[in-house]
Amino acid sequence: MTSPGQKYQDIFQRGIDPDVDDPNQCHKHSEIPNSWPELDEILDYSRRVRARILALYGTGEVARVDSSKLQRALWLAFEHEAMHLETLLYMLVQSEDTLPPPGVVKPDFVSGREWELRRGANTKNAEKWTEIPKKIISVGIDDHETHTSNGSARNGDCGYQQRYFGWDNEKPIRHGIEVPAFKVRSHPITNEEYAKYLHSQSSNNIPASWTFSGPKLNGAIYQNGNGAAHQNGNGTTYQNGNGTDSSLEHFISSLFVKTVFGPVSLKLAGEWPVMASYDELQGCAKWMGGRIPTADEVRALYEYVESLDVAEKTLGKRIDAVNGHLINNGVRESPPSPSSIFADIRGNNVGLKFWHPTSVIPSGGTPLGRAATGGAWEWTSTILERHEGFKEDEMYPEYTADFFDGKHNVMLGGSWATHPRIAGRRSFVNWYQRNYKYTWATARIVALE
Repeated sequence: MTSPGQKYQDIFQRGIDPDVDDPNQCHKHSEIPNSWPELDEILDYSRRVRARILALYGTGEVARVDSSKLQRALWLAFEHEAMHLETLLYMLVQSEDTLPPPGVVKPDFVSGREWELRRGANTKNAEKWTEIPKKIISVGIDDHETHTSNGSARNGDCGYQQRYFGWDNEKPIRHGIEVPAFKVRSHPITNEEYAKYLHSQSSNNIPASWTFSGPKLNGAIYQNGNGAAHQNGNGTTYQNGNGTDSSLEHFISSLFVKTVFGPVSLKLAGEWPVMASYDELQGCAKWMGGRIPTADEVRALYEYVESLDVAEKTLGKRIDAVNGHLINNGVRESPPSPSSIFADIRGNNVGLKFWHPTSVIPSGGTPLGRAATGGAWEWTSTILERHEGFKEDEMYPEYTADFFDGKHNVMLGGSWATHPRIAGRRSFVNWYQRNYKYTWATARIVALE
């Protein structure tokens, strides 16, 4: 008789990731059962698994030096779950029936909003461009779980003790990557700017993160104008009751941004980063006279912004158990210089800080740094490819390798729903198909040469 654990592993091990162009083409995935288990049965199994994991921590099993495979499995599962909780939110926000998160106060999107703006932010600085000098950067992270400082492959020595978790695409570290000088705009494309782009093209193919339907009032969809509801993109015409109004002002007033709190008028969310597919944003970047930067250009920008701040960049003196020095039932001080692995992103809109995007108008025109783009990932023009020294993860060999198909582009940073441990790790890499519309990702603009 098959145990519940084995049955769930067979059907839940890997989800379906269809090709956007041809949904019939899917990556290798778990078998789809004729009928799914009952929800209560699944939740009960989940509770029992989590109880076993907590028991491992309680007994000190996780802290044992010879438990490296267990430690890695736990951290892999934690980060993977955190990423998929974010993708679940991508889907939930598409529904008009999604309820706000319980226990979270609905923001006042209309009055004041001082909590959202950066200190010293000024729209006069919005068009500032910054020259990023030529840089030599390092990309990735070394896997001290398998390689020590002298190159031997052993666990339990100082090399093991100083390791940090990283996915296969983060390893090994690559040094000496030359990034030519470039000029970048201080902030990514905003909702208002993207609306102006669409209006200039006489297009209302709006991003999936927008809607023409306002918030529900007494159960009815809000309608803008004299009773005519606006329709959602895909070639339809936005109308204002008595006929068509093609003015930019009306176009913007007819648009709303989807949030977990319901639609927010684009007039109020104009300074938020526009979240759309790479293909959509690439068209806007060209219209604005620029291009989307490469992944290494974005990394060089991050380093440049960090160099402007003399304070040490770190997530704190202590780090979580699996990634630190493990002793018996707790954690002692983390290894030296965690700032080489993690950036200081405290105060940025990540980790459910606000539960929605925020303004990207910078202070003093200084470019925005890592995970500082208003709660949105950053698209790059770099295609996800196998790099020198890449090796599939033994526990999850398909994690990255299945997506070396030329259709996925690298994304960096993090969204408002990204765990800070992920958003702050310098080596972390995300990716999506270029024409995937639902991810919370924006794009910066680099000047054409």
